[in-house]
Amino acid sequence: MPAQNDHFDFLPEPPGLLVEARALVAQPLARALLRELSRRAAPVAVRPRRDPALHRFGCIVECDDDGIAIDLVGGHGGDDGARGTARDLAAMPAADGTEDDYVGVAYLDGVKIQFDARLRGVALPPGPARLHGAPPLAVYRLQRRDAYRVPIPPGQGRCVIREAPGTERSFGIVDLSVRGLLLAWQEEGRPAVGNVWEHSRIEFAGRPPLPCMLVASRIDEAADPIRVGCEFGPMPPEVERALQVLVNDLQLEPRRGR
Repeated sequence: MPAQNDHFDFLPEPPGLLVEARALVAQPLARALLRELSRRAAPVAVRPRRDPALHRFGCIVECDDDGIAIDLVGGHGGDDGARGTARDLAAMPAADGTEDDYVGVAYLDGVKIQFDARLRGVALPPGPARLHGAPPLAVYRLQRRDAYRVPIPPGQGRCVIREAPGTERSFGIVDLSVRGLLLAWQEEGRPAVGNVWEHSRIEFAGRPPLPCMLVASRIDEAADPIRVGCEFGPMPPEVERALQVLVNDLQLEPRRGR
C-alpha cells in the first residue's frame, strides 16, 4: 500500500457539509470510484462511527455488487497519544465479529472520497485484519472548489456514446469541465439518471479523441433540446491530463480571438 500522504486530510467531513456540497454520487459512479481506489491500492482511513478518534489505514481489496472488503494495516491512536497501537488492534475491528457502522476516507487524484458502510471484522491469520460487508450505503466525492465549466459553441464539440458494439450515438456538448459535461440530447430514447456509458469519447476538431466513462447525473427536460448532465468516471492519468489541457485551451480561446 502506498504511504499515506501527510498533505491530505483523512478526517471525515460532517454531514451538513456533505449535503451543502451536493457531494453524494449516484450508485454506478460510486462503485466505479471504489473500484479505482482498489485498483490503485490507495490508502483508506477507516473509523467506527461510535469512536471517530479511533482509526486504521487499509486498502480496498474487493468491491463488487455483492459487497466490499478492506484489509487493515497497523493501528493508529488518533488524537490521543495515550491510545496505543495495541488498543487499536484489539478494538478495531470488534473481536467478536459483530457489525458496526464505519466511515472511510481516501483520495483519488487529489479528490477526497468518503463513504459510509456497515462492516464486520474478521481475522486472517497470519495476515491482516479485514472489514467486509454490503456495498457502502453512500459515497461522496468532494473537491475544494467547483470545477469551471466552459461553454461550447454549437457544432464545436461532440460526445460519442457507444451503446452496444457497432451502435454509437453522437451529441453536441453544451459545456465541459474536468468533472463532467452537459449534452444536447436531440434523439429519441431519453436516458434516466444513473445511466452509465462506459465506452464514450469526447471529440473536438484537430484534437485526438478522449475516451471516458459517463454517468447521467441530471436531466433538464424543460430545455429544447433536452439537456443531460453527466459526470466522468475514473480516468487514466494521461487522459485526465489531456482533459485538463483541453478545458484550459477552450477557456482561453475567446481571449486569443480578441
